[in-house]
Amino acid sequence: MKKFLLPMLSVIAAAAPIVLPSEMKASTHEKTLGIGGGFATYNHAGFGKLYFQYTFIPMVRIAPEIGYVFPHDDISGIEASIDCHFPFRVAKGFKFYPLAGVSVNNWSLSGDRHILRGGFDIGGGFDLYFTQSLKLSIQGKYSAMKDCGGAFIDLGIGYVF
Repeated sequence: MKKFLLPMLSVIAAAAPIVLPSEMKASTHEKTLGIGGGFATYNHAGFGKLYFQYTFIPMVRIAPEIGYVFPHDDISGIEASIDCHFPFRVAKGFKFYPLAGVSVNNWSLSGDRHILRGGFDIGGGFDLYFTQSLKLSIQGKYSAMKDCGGAFIDLGIGYVF
């Protein structure tokens, strides 16, 4: 077993400097601007969002977004968050990412009442690259907040530059 594993490990170690930098270099400084929409569980309604993503080091990107939650049962809202994604390649053109971040939600209730809360996001998603400049994202996250926490599940399309 040693006679088989040691040569294999030496080949992998020798090839790593050739393969890894090109893979890492391709995703560093990648920027994406996109739109998305989905479902918010707090008021059981749809929402739309605008997002930006910036990969500043390999496998770490920052992703601010702002969205509007459509009215349902006299509740609507505005959601803003800054999340960190940790994408890694599963297959060519397909990435998975866990996420964590902070968010602020401003919920408008009937009778001119508002709930403004801050909290933390946790979740994950998938990126499917159609081309080098177009990708589809599927994301789910839970915003943990006092009195108005809920999940956001969405589908987005983004321009990669």
